[in-house]
Amino acid sequence: MNVSTEERGGAKVVRLEGALDVAAALELRDLLGTVLEPGAKVLLDLAAVSLIDSSGVGILVTAHRLAAARGAAIVLAAPPGPVGRVFELTRTNRLLRIFPTVEEGLAALAA
Repeated sequence: MNVSTEERGGAKVVRLEGALDVAAALELRDLLGTVLEPGAKVLLDLAAVSLIDSSGVGILVTAHRLAAARGAAIVLAAPPGPVGRVFELTRTNRLLRIFPTVEEGLAALAA
């Protein structure tokens, strides 16, 4: 998995590319542990994620809880169809804040 980060509108945008699976989960966990500082606003751009498995979903749920504990905010944006379907099947779309586009996610963080 490839990861890039940038600042946009007061938020850290983390762009993920490739498979978010067991091989990438620990790397993502470590990254999110550093960017989810108290008060941080983080958007995960999933547009280029080709696959997500249960370990990837677990890391995102853990990040959601970590953000809440630290007074930070995290949203997910632009999941491709198969990735979005995994969130629906696991019902994590009811827990995680998921937006259809990066712009909508950034607007939600700014509000």
